[in-house]
Amino acid sequence: MSLADRERWNLKYSKGYRTSLHKTLLEFYHLASLGRALELACGTGENAIFLAQKGFQVDAVDISDVAIDVARNKARELNLNINFIVADLDEYPLKEEYYHLVVVFYYLNRTLAAPIVRSLKRGGVLIYETYNRNHLHIRGDFNPDYLLEEGELLRLFKDLQVIHYREEFNVSTFVGRKP
Repeated sequence: MSLADRERWNLKYSKGYRTSLHKTLLEFYHLASLGRALELACGTGENAIFLAQKGFQVDAVDISDVAIDVARNKARELNLNINFIVADLDEYPLKEEYYHLVVVFYYLNRTLAAPIVRSLKRGGVLIYETYNRNHLHIRGDFNPDYLLEEGELLRLFKDLQVIHYREEFNVSTFVGRKP
């Protein structure tokens, strides 16, 4: 586990930073069969909690134990059973042909593209949304290694059938299904 990454995110979450429920998830989650869902880089768990409330069995992974503690507490208050996992996604193995739905919001690790595709069951849905290069116009200090090039999600997930794709200024969104 990258100790520096974990410490950086723990500090951010300990100062009150919270992730949010994403509109794109609300628009497209219903395209997946009800079953197992995975959220990568789940932060404080809003998307995972939403999916559990909709009846999915959810695994949710984040590097920050502070964020996972917040998420676990929220899930406990709502009497939801979510498998929250503290792990570095550079090292965390994804189960193959296991998930009906995988969601990733505002996290980019290009080496995970193939494992994400393999983790989907046939007919499984991927919802992926994160910043692209135009984000530098808003935050010039943002690390460009974590910004998508134009059309990059289409290339990263070329083995999936495209359901929806858009690039709106600084955000790229991909929704696809495993054939």
